[in-house]
Amino acid sequence: MPTKDYVRKRTVYSSTANPNYMLYIYEDELKQSANLYDLENKKCHIFKIIRNKANKEGKLEFKYKKSRKVKQSYYDHHKHDTYKFEVIKKEGAFTTVLLTYYSDFNATITKHLTELKIKESDQNYFRNFRMAMLHPMELLMNVDRFENGLVVESVQIRDGERVYPSKLVHSEQVELELIVPN
Repeated sequence: MPTKDYVRKRTVYSSTANPNYMLYIYEDELKQSANLYDLENKKCHIFKIIRNKANKEGKLEFKYKKSRKVKQSYYDHHKHDTYKFEVIKKEGAFTTVLLTYYSDFNATITKHLTELKIKESDQNYFRNFRMAMLHPMELLMNVDRFENGLVVESVQIRDGERVYPSKLVHSEQVELELIVPN
């Protein structure tokens, strides 16, 4: 995702066995962080990223630092928010959808408009997109498309202007194990 000064790289892994676990890796010019979110239990497990120069494959290593609860005030702040998906166009394996996010229960106050290009998929990967791109909605389990698909492009619409385009640059299945102490 391009910003004013640089390009942000965000990587999100989700568990196919339990989609309530999301590993979020954030990298920019200044820092790297890895957070494992347990959305069901509203917890965040924080890991330090270790880059081993001897590892020629570039694999990341993670060292557990701490766990914390996600503040209830986050959920309270968004408790009246609602959203809707509207299909704009369908072309082959791709569906273009307008996501309208409202800051009130009656769906009258528009907070965000985002146009999404979604590719047909064997699973629902919308939560990965939400975690990577839909701040501040990333932890809201009710903001989900509930259909199989992979968001490959998005653009926000603000005051009729298309801003902050983003593209999925890579997607693959991986096996990953992180251990969180009790």
